[in-house]
Amino acid sequence: MTDDQVVHHDVEQSAGMREARWWRSEEDDRILCYLCPRYCRIGQGQAGFCFIRKNVGGALQSLAYAQPCAIQVDPIEKKPLFHFLPGSRIFSMGTAGCNMGCKFCQNWEISKSREDQVRSAHLMPVEAVEAACSHDCPSMAFTYNEPTIWAEYVIDLSRAAHARGVRTVMVTNGYITLEALPEVYEHIDAANVDLKSFTEGFYSKVTLTHLKPVLEAITAIAARGVWVELTNLIIPTLNDDMGEIRELAQWVLDNLGPEQPLHFTAFHPDFKLMDQPPTPHSTVHAARQVALDVGLKHVYEGNVHCEEGSTTFCPACAEPVIERSWQRVLRSRLVEGKCRCGRRIAGLFAATQQS
Repeated sequence: MTDDQVVHHDVEQSAGMREARWWRSEEDDRILCYLCPRYCRIGQGQAGFCFIRKNVGGALQSLAYAQPCAIQVDPIEKKPLFHFLPGSRIFSMGTAGCNMGCKFCQNWEISKSREDQVRSAHLMPVEAVEAACSHDCPSMAFTYNEPTIWAEYVIDLSRAAHARGVRTVMVTNGYITLEALPEVYEHIDAANVDLKSFTEGFYSKVTLTHLKPVLEAITAIAARGVWVELTNLIIPTLNDDMGEIRELAQWVLDNLGPEQPLHFTAFHPDFKLMDQPPTPHSTVHAARQVALDVGLKHVYEGNVHCEEGSTTFCPACAEPVIERSWQRVLRSRLVEGKCRCGRRIAGLFAATQQS
């Protein structure tokens, strides 16, 4: 497709609609979308599982381009990212739709909505980056729903951000094909990937997807040099078995190394799992201990108040180097990313952080 063709499509299309990438025509006027491992075959006038990629006149259209329905300035620890510009603010954006069907979704009001069912702003990439800069945010997050499904917007946002020296973050379920991943992540600096469980049964029954593509994506993202942190939401009776958590932690150790940050967070009842109890703090604490015993050095507890589980410790001398309360940094003893003992802490930190 030529640049002239792209411009022509944009002129004729309504706000929010752009011709999508990662598709090809199939028989019976269907389109195969290969952005994510669902590989939706989409008929004329129909949308894929995510709601926002639609077959319009035989071409796949993205319906959410420059149409964020959620915009907020957050502490970066909320993503959660503890080893990437800790203590900073991050400009956060999301649209409608999702490519997973998680029964426990805590943003279901937008992730389970179509683009015309939510109130959206029209915010072009350069305008979004200007807004981030005006709020003194050194980074932008593509978050709240699954940013993979609005990858065309993500790519343009991240390019515009890098042109202004603003870093970029994906908060993602990791459900993306290896074909699309290199282009989507070309200008991404960090990602928090939600590793929802370590069993195929959980993924297929509770998220309506599969585990293997997520594991492949995590290793591929990390291999590109993107800073990665992982989050596992623990849901009582569904993925709280400590044997499974040990297997998950062992996979992280074997594939990403001992200094890979891993966040265990507590579930609260939501969406289609209102009958499930909230996760006890003791379960989250036990999961952290299992991961530490496996050999991971940076394991955190989320959605519960635990100073030890929020603190970054030096792997060499075991001294606390970043202390937090909820999503706020209380004290940092890092100098140019190093502990006072001289050990460098994995991650991206400001040139000087000391208090």
